[in-house]
Amino acid sequence: MSDVSHAETPGTSHIECAEHDIEQFLHLALHTVRADRAFIVASVDERLTVAATAAGEDVSSAFLPANLHELDEIVVRDVISSGKLREISSTTRSAVCVPISLPDHPRAAVYLEIDGALTTHRGLEKLEWLASTFAASLAKRATDEELRSFREDAASVVRELRLNLDMIPALTWIGGPGGELEDASKQWYEYTGIKREDALGMGFLASFHPDDVQKVITAWTELLVAGKPGGVEARILRHDGEARYFMLRAVPFVGDDGKVRKWYGINTDIDDLKRAEFELAKSQAVMAEAQRIIETGSWSWDMISDIFTCSAECTNIVGLPSNEITFETLMERVHPEDRELVAEAHGRALQGEELNVQHRFVLPNGTVKFIHARGRLIYERSHPRAYIGTIVDVTEARHSEERIRSSLAEAQRAQASLAEAQKLTHVGSFQIRPSSGEIIWSAETYNIYGLDPAQPLTGEAIIARIHPDDRERINEIHATGMRDRKAWEAEHRLLMPDGSIRHVHCVTRVEPHPDEELEVFGAIIDLTDRISGEEALRKAQADVVRMNRLAAMGAVTVSIAHEMNQPLMAIVTNAATCLSWLDRPEPDLEEAKIAAERIVKDGQRAGDVLLNVRNMARNSRPSIAMVDINEIVADVLTMMRSELRSRQINASVSLSQDIKSVRGDKVQLQQVLLNLILNAAEAMTGRDHGRTIGVVCEDRGAHSVVVRVEDNGHGLDPIASERIFEAFFSTKPEGTGMGLAICRSIIEGHSGTLSARPRASGGSVFEFAIPYARGGNEPEAT
Repeated sequence: MSDVSHAETPGTSHIECAEHDIEQFLHLALHTVRADRAFIVASVDERLTVAATAAGEDVSSAFLPANLHELDEIVVRDVISSGKLREISSTTRSAVCVPISLPDHPRAAVYLEIDGALTTHRGLEKLEWLASTFAASLAKRATDEELRSFREDAASVVRELRLNLDMIPALTWIGGPGGELEDASKQWYEYTGIKREDALGMGFLASFHPDDVQKVITAWTELLVAGKPGGVEARILRHDGEARYFMLRAVPFVGDDGKVRKWYGINTDIDDLKRAEFELAKSQAVMAEAQRIIETGSWSWDMISDIFTCSAECTNIVGLPSNEITFETLMERVHPEDRELVAEAHGRALQGEELNVQHRFVLPNGTVKFIHARGRLIYERSHPRAYIGTIVDVTEARHSEERIRSSLAEAQRAQASLAEAQKLTHVGSFQIRPSSGEIIWSAETYNIYGLDPAQPLTGEAIIARIHPDDRERINEIHATGMRDRKAWEAEHRLLMPDGSIRHVHCVTRVEPHPDEELEVFGAIIDLTDRISGEEALRKAQADVVRMNRLAAMGAVTVSIAHEMNQPLMAIVTNAATCLSWLDRPEPDLEEAKIAAERIVKDGQRAGDVLLNVRNMARNSRPSIAMVDINEIVADVLTMMRSELRSRQINASVSLSQDIKSVRGDKVQLQQVLLNLILNAAEAMTGRDHGRTIGVVCEDRGAHSVVVRVEDNGHGLDPIASERIFEAFFSTKPEGTGMGLAICRSIIEGHSGTLSARPRASGGSVFEFAIPYARGGNEPEAT
């Protein structure tokens, strides 16, 4: 058994790790030269120390001084220093010392003691080979151990680097010398959502926003060419698709040959910073624009450094470059009459009060502005540090105040004028806010409704004033307009406390937008006087129409008398005949009956003539009913027959049997046709012969009937024809100018048209068209 002991002396670590090798080596050395004892002696700090000993089968290691073993130190030192084998030969006791290099002790030797003479020369060579082989083996073991240690250290460094990459609170990465990605931190892969195998090489470019890829490639290429640190801002796509701004920084690792071995990079999220910078820039721009819009500048005076600064709008307001603005230059520009006021205000502000003063400021071009200055002291440790404030250009505000005061006075005058105008025109105004139930009336509206402005205005009071017959209709119109947010317009009556009736017209405007509060604006127009006037006008017009009819009838009185004379003479003749038949000795009753029947027939004929005359002459309201146009034409021509005969005028009539009934007033339509025939007859005065009048009644499609009166008289004057239907215009010296105007009014009242044109062969044509009633066979209206 080997007995190997370990000493705690420094420098023994490698030998302790190679105990087995040392044991085998010493046994081989003893056996090779047939030695009794073997020593490994090392030179440590110029002292010889025995590192290991072997005697027979026992091997021990202990760093002990060589003199304790009675070794020949001179020989040992010579061998260690020369590196050559030495031998001490004796017949009784010999020794051999061979140099050896140990990993921990390069200056060492193997000392062997032999009982008797030395071994053969071949044994010494084998001992040298054995020593060199042992030294090489130990060196290899040490090298392997060192390599293993290096590998462990390298693996540890890699693990530590990986850990460091993952521990850095940013996206870190390692790139190759050609710009390819070699690896990245765990955070990088998790943030981008890109797998490691997909990102390596140039796959990492997929992590950037498409709009920024080219910018990144360009910047990365420039860094690779320059081989210097650098960076670029770009957006990186997060795994959920959100793009955020990052600062990409890369630093090269350069080898001893000056070439880039690797690139180390870090991507820092600066999106919040970019947003903050953007918001700051936007705020500054908004502030500058706001100051420009509201004409407000800011200024500050650092009382320690005596530096005065101001905003761009401040320089714009005072009209001076920023480098020329000081308290002195500003005070010089204050209007002379305001300087004392401004100086006192600044003095109080520098004592701790707040600056608040308005004054006039004279610009370099002589223009005077009104400025409102405000400011206060900023304290630092209870001591004034700075004086800050604002100036506002209130010139326009001052002018606006003057305009407002002028406008207010003008508005008051206008309000008074409006109230007076409403009073004169009998037009009131009102405003309704349904959400609050508020009702606002003008003074004239109260006057129209006869309500007291001093009393609370309620919906019940308003409704009570509306005529009972109109309340339901007006309430429905009002409710519909409110519900649909649509303007409404209606006429209705007011029942006044004294029993009188007022006619009013209500017009409104409603705020239509559904998001806005419903609000109604309106006007109340008192129509009472107008309606009374219109009624009087209608009565006067009716009188004029009646007078026109009477005048027309006067013109045909002879014709009417002649028409009456014929049936009357026939009645007399038939009565005499009837008496003669009865006076016979034997009365001929059959012949008397026939004569009596003729008397009845002629009496009815005379009655019809008188009825037409009476209807045209009476003063009655229009009676609208279904009338036969052909019958109207026949009746008028019957009345005109004798008149036309006396004027030697031939009348031709063309009546269509397809004509349907129209809705109208029979008497008024007879008046129109009578006027047109009389005018046609008078138009032929002075013509010697061939006087003709044609009356045509025909169907115009399915919509209307046309009645046309033609004559071959002197025709129409082109200039006069443009005014022929105007009231009081006449081409006849004795004419009133009302006949044709009344005719057009009547026809238009029947929804028809009346026109005149020259006749192609001479003369004129007057025609009127009246639309058919919706039901041609409807019964007459009562």
